Amino acid sequence: MRMRRTLTATVIALGVPATVAVATHVPGHPRNDDYLQSLRLNSPGERLERRATLKDEQDTTNATVQSDVFNPPESGGPAEVTNCSGTSYGKTIWYDFYPDVPGVVRVRANGYDTVISVIPFKRDTGIPSFGSRACINESNSTQEEMLTQVRKGRAYTIQLGGVNDTGGNLEFLFDFLADTDNDGVLDDADNCPNLDGGDRPSGCPKRLRPEVLMRAQPTANGVQVLGLTVDASRGSRVEVACTRGCRTEVKRARSADLKFRRIRGKKLSAGSKIEIRVTQKRAIGAYVAYRITDGNFTKIERCLRPGSKRPRRRCR
Repeated sequence: MRMRRTLTATVIALGVPATVAVATHVPGHPRNDDYLQSLRLNSPGERLERRATLKDEQDTTNATVQSDVFNPPESGGPAEVTNCSGTSYGKTIWYDFYPDVPGVVRVRANGYDTVISVIPFKRDTGIPSFGSRACINESNSTQEEMLTQVRKGRAYTIQLGGVNDTGGNLEFLFDFLADTDNDGVLDDADNCPNLDGGDRPSGCPKRLRPEVLMRAQPTANGVQVLGLTVDASRGSRVEVACTRGCRTEVKRARSADLKFRRIRGKKLSAGSKIEIRVTQKRAIGAYVAYRITDGNFTKIERCLRPGSKRPRRRCR
């Protein structure tokens, strides 16, 4: 396994000192001139910064291009790629990052006409996957910007290079726009950032809101159920169960006002509970419970996260 250098204090907001030197730094060259000397924006397994823009500045006047990205200090690596859609570039520098959730990265380079590349690499071998890279050079101005999707748990390196071997003072800016639930709605705009909302603009799954009606009459130590109906979304699964005193009954909603006959006429004692769970694939479900007391009952309403039967006060 080839070691890759950790972040230096030049990157604002993180400032983790370098701890592993894998190649000798050449005076006058950028610290991240070589691929194996890439500066880290975070370490594997650590949270990638979401709020602050990470910044770094390098003088690339004496930056180089490697014919073997493992040399120095080793050999046997591929040559750097220095062409993006017909645009040649050189004097490259490198930055690594490790997304802890899916999302989109925004990379900006200011100073001169630059090519930006985002390249996956294998953490166990250090080999970059140049064939899977995304690169951009949309203008010949002194500013360039790139947005690209990245995946959780993967390793990526960023290569910046000057068009036609241009070098000089270069500012690097990095923003991570997280999409924790990987539903295409970024966390900043997602009302349910931990739940897959499918193609819903809010980022939240469909929420089931059934109407549940129970009729009962008092008994000496509880109630007798006269009837229970549930009006639920078509196709949803409705389960009625008791902690004691009745058998579980399950129905699929195909029309309004499902009637549950097994519970009709049952005498339930104080302390027992009727539980109704209404669920549907990829939807926020509903939980309704009736807690039986002496001659009466109280109603409890909660929600169910998709795929879960555990009632919660909040399901976002």
